[in-house]
Amino acid sequence: MGNEHPSLKTLEDLIRIQSVNPFFGEDARGEWEIAGYVERRCREAGLKVHRQPVSPGRENVVAELRVGHPENALLFEAHMDTVSLGSMENPLEPTYVGDRLYGRGACDTKGSLAAMLHAVEECARNPEQLSSDVVLCAAVDEERAFEGILAFIDSDVSVAGAVVGEPTDLGIVVAHKGCARFRLTTRGKAAHSSVPHEGDNAIYRMAEVMEVIKEDVEGGLADLDHPLVGPPTIVVSTIRAGTQINIVPEECAIEVDRRIVPGEDAREVLDGILKTLQERLHGSNVHFDAEELLLDWPLDTPPESATARCAQRVASEMGLEDRLHGVAYGSDASKLQQLKGVPSIVFGPGSIAQAHSGEEWVPAEHVERAAEFYAGMVRGFGLTQRGG
Repeated sequence: MGNEHPSLKTLEDLIRIQSVNPFFGEDARGEWEIAGYVERRCREAGLKVHRQPVSPGRENVVAELRVGHPENALLFEAHMDTVSLGSMENPLEPTYVGDRLYGRGACDTKGSLAAMLHAVEECARNPEQLSSDVVLCAAVDEERAFEGILAFIDSDVSVAGAVVGEPTDLGIVVAHKGCARFRLTTRGKAAHSSVPHEGDNAIYRMAEVMEVIKEDVEGGLADLDHPLVGPPTIVVSTIRAGTQINIVPEECAIEVDRRIVPGEDAREVLDGILKTLQERLHGSNVHFDAEELLLDWPLDTPPESATARCAQRVASEMGLEDRLHGVAYGSDASKLQQLKGVPSIVFGPGSIAQAHSGEEWVPAEHVERAAEFYAGMVRGFGLTQRGG
């Protein structure tokens, strides 16, 4: 394609670095190499940089551009990890087909990270144009348990607003779903399959559990429809049982993903599901154990916040849609809002439809426009904070 925009050259570099989250297999390299790349670029731009240890071999990169407006500090945050390479052809070789740039992470979310790096470098060259300090956090572990952003929240770095990079088709996202994920296990009694009556089939017990989930839990979710993100959902995502075909299975486990909407609390949702199961199965022969896997907050940023208003102004000036959106997936933004009180939006190039897919790509033009948007946020955020 021969596109020379610096943000795309950066994205090509990032795609070539394998940064699969270690949770996804023994061949995963994690974020160490890509963290080194981000650190080098930020130091070359003259930013103050430090590596924040999160877990062994995994560190956030936190870069600061201080221009005398700490009360208006704006955070750019994007994660460095990707999902597994999967069936994607040449996942570490950036490839252009028309305006599309293919590669693992191109969309989720190295495109955002590349655009943020370019924007911060541009801002560092013209600090007199800025109305706010800038902090860039390249975080680990978004694709599994959010350890990177949680570590940043526990740090003493203070920010007044945040832009989190994820594929939003260049739309301004102020609301998204959270989740309550858990595992349920039923236990029975093993027996030879020729005499099944001498055993107790744990799969049959689990079938009764799943019927309650389908009829009693899922059935009422449509009533909780949210104007920006839609209704909550619940999915039985995995099931594991049995050891071989001629043995009555003595154990069955399912994993369940309940997406929650703004206004719901993940802990209350999980407790409510378990209570429903206990009540409906009381007096039956079904007993289950429950294990919490992940509780995550939804995002619900006030439209009147300076972050949202500045984003709308910048988008409008660029000829982009300035309507505020909601999405069904989650991001690091909800942790910033809920735990650190930082009004946060999600904005980035590409579509969630391409994330994690076997043909992951991002429109090249989106990356360029995202870099322009991020730079505009830095120039205008402090003015918006002050009511300008």
